Amino acid sequence: MTSVQEFIVRVGERAHRVRVEGERAQVDGVWMTVVASPGGRSLVREDGGHGQRAVTLDGRAAADSASVGGVATVVEVRTAQAAALAATMAGGRAGGAAGSQLKAPMPGRVVRLLVGVGQVVERGAPVIIVEAMKMENEVRASASGTVLRINTSEGATVDAGQLLVELELA
Repeated sequence: MTSVQEFIVRVGERAHRVRVEGERAQVDGVWMTVVASPGGRSLVREDGGHGQRAVTLDGRAAADSASVGGVATVVEVRTAQAAALAATMAGGRAGGAAGSQLKAPMPGRVVRLLVGVGQVVERGAPVIIVEAMKMENEVRASASGTVLRINTSEGATVDAGQLLVELELA
C-alpha cells in the first residue's frame, strides 16, 4: 500500500497543493512523476508530457530553497494540516467576513468550549480547543466580536475546515 501525503508548497508568492503517492505527485491537479537521486536532486516530469525539470533541494531535512531548472528560489513546505493550522492561527478564515468564522484547523475532537453564545471576545482570545494527534490546539478569535453561534459541542469529532464558532464582529 502506497502512503499518501499532502503538502502546501509556497514558491515565492504562489502556494501549490501537492499530493504525493509513492514516486508520483499531483501538483495543483496535474500528475507528475518524480525520480529522486542522492543529494536532493530530482527529475520531475509531467505525466503524458515530453519535458522534464531538474529540481535540487538545499539538502536540509526541511528545505527552504530549491533550484528549478538552474534558477534558485525560496520555498516553504508544510504538511496540509500544518498549513491549515497556521492559517487558522493567523486569522485566515475561508468564507464569511474576515474573522467571523472560526474553523477547525485539522480533523480532531473538541476538548473544550471556552466561550458561550452572546459572550464578547477580544482579538487573539482562545475560543475553543481541538485535540488532534494527541496535541491540543487553541483556536483563537482573529478579531474582536460577540459569539453568535457555536456549531459543535465538547467531545464532538470535527473535520478540517468545519465551522466551529461564528462571531459578529465588533
